[in-house]
Formats: sequence, C-alpha cells, structure tokens
Amino acid sequence: MAMHKAFRHIVLGLPLVVSAMIASVPALAGQDCYCKNSDGKQHAIGEIACMTVDGKSYLAQCEMNLNVTSWSKLQEGCPVTQRSLWQQSAWHPQPIVLR
Repeated sequence: MAMHKAFRHIVLGLPLVVSAMIASVPALAGQDCYCKNSDGKQHAIGEIACMTVDGKSYLAQCEMNLNVTSWSKLQEGCPVTQRSLWQQSAWHPQPIVLR
C-alpha cells in the first residue's frame, strides 16, 4: 500500500518536474546566441540594426524563433541623420561671415 502511494506521487509529480525543466531551456539557450548581419557583425537578441540586402535597406530586430536566431523586419528604410551646410547652428544665432 505504501509503495502504491509513493508511485502515485512520482507519477503525479513527474509532469511538473518535466515542465519546469522544459521551461528553463529557452532561458539558457539565448545566453550565447546572436544574429550576424551581412558584414559579419554580431548583434545580441533584441538589438535593432539597419540591414541592406540587394541595395534595399530596412530596419530589423534580432530575435529567437524555435531556438534559431533570425532577423525580423520592422520597417522599410533606415532612419538617417542629415546635416545641412545651410542650417544655422544653435551656438551662433547670427550668421558667421567668412572672409
């Protein structure tokens, strides 16, 4: 009778132990994982980068899908900063005369 109770506890507790082990695997799997872009630069999971493929640029995020890292497209094009030669600097409210 005691053996029957012990066996029942093992059978009922086993799925909990297995599910806890399975749940911990993805957390461990992502520790040393990264994505690489076309020039070989490594990006950690969650990082966002500008990707250029076949002359077209887009913003992408490094993600983990089914234990494999991959890039997920966020938007077409990449944000750029432009500096105009004609834009007045905030430090010089008056135009600077060059001679």
